[in-house]
Amino acid sequence: MVLLVLLAPTAVLAEPPETYNLRPDWTPGQTARYEVWSSRTQQATVTVAGESRATQFTLTSEGEMTWAVQKVKPDGSSVCTMTFDWIKVVFVGDDGKKLVSDSRKGSGDIESFHGLIKAMAGTAIKVTVATDGTVTAVDGVGAIRNKIKSDLKEMVPEDLDFIEAASDLATLVAAPQDIAVGKKWDADAKWTWSDPPFEGHMHHDMSFTFAGVEELAGLPVAMVEGRSKLKLELDRSSIPEEMPPYDVKLAKGELQTQVMFDLTRGEAVGRNSVQTTTIDVTIRMPSVTITRRIDQTLQGQVLRIQEQ
Repeated sequence: MVLLVLLAPTAVLAEPPETYNLRPDWTPGQTARYEVWSSRTQQATVTVAGESRATQFTLTSEGEMTWAVQKVKPDGSSVCTMTFDWIKVVFVGDDGKKLVSDSRKGSGDIESFHGLIKAMAGTAIKVTVATDGTVTAVDGVGAIRNKIKSDLKEMVPEDLDFIEAASDLATLVAAPQDIAVGKKWDADAKWTWSDPPFEGHMHHDMSFTFAGVEELAGLPVAMVEGRSKLKLELDRSSIPEEMPPYDVKLAKGELQTQVMFDLTRGEAVGRNSVQTTTIDVTIRMPSVTITRRIDQTLQGQVLRIQEQ
């Protein structure tokens, strides 16, 4: 055995590059199909005059999405489409009962959810992506609103929500063109936040680390880890004028994510993320103060299941 080893030809190992490009490197007509899953678990504790009551729910969604590259400009920016092929939503409240809506079926347990996901499924959203992978705009949300009943149109997410969905699919936000293993970069984003009657934005102060390169299914895949500190920005203009004195505070907020990026196709192949927040709401009535603590965990997974 030792002799065979000594006589075997010596493999010449290629030196890894000093830096890598983590930006999109796409070709018009390139498509990728993703399996997506997310879960939102929330517990709210309301305290009035020393008496507390807790409620909770879990909202889980799963489905498949198709990302298609339509055009690549000379500067590397691109125009793509993002299509929700199908969506399934499961809501579980305090009573433990599962309420299910599936866009592949004619009806669901929650009419509003079902109408929304039926309108979203199959509707292509045009996505504009900057050279560094940042999603800058979407177009096509109006087509979803036109598909649903007038009394449900307010349920359709805003453009910013679809920008967030696209940012978590095929790209790395603000990715460097040349970066060495172990190096970091920063990216800022803000996404919509809502706890009626309060509205606003959640700011993400994101820091990414290029952890290394691994071979997965014969492909070189960049492993990127991200951490974000969150900051809540309340939109006070959305709150009714007759609202009693109030205070909304983000007591705790953080996000951790891991992205796997296919270096041969310049697109993400997988993503796992966990976001946790604790928000305290205080409303001061003339005779009593009401406090509400909202603990929420958001989990998300994305996996590329087909590419062309």
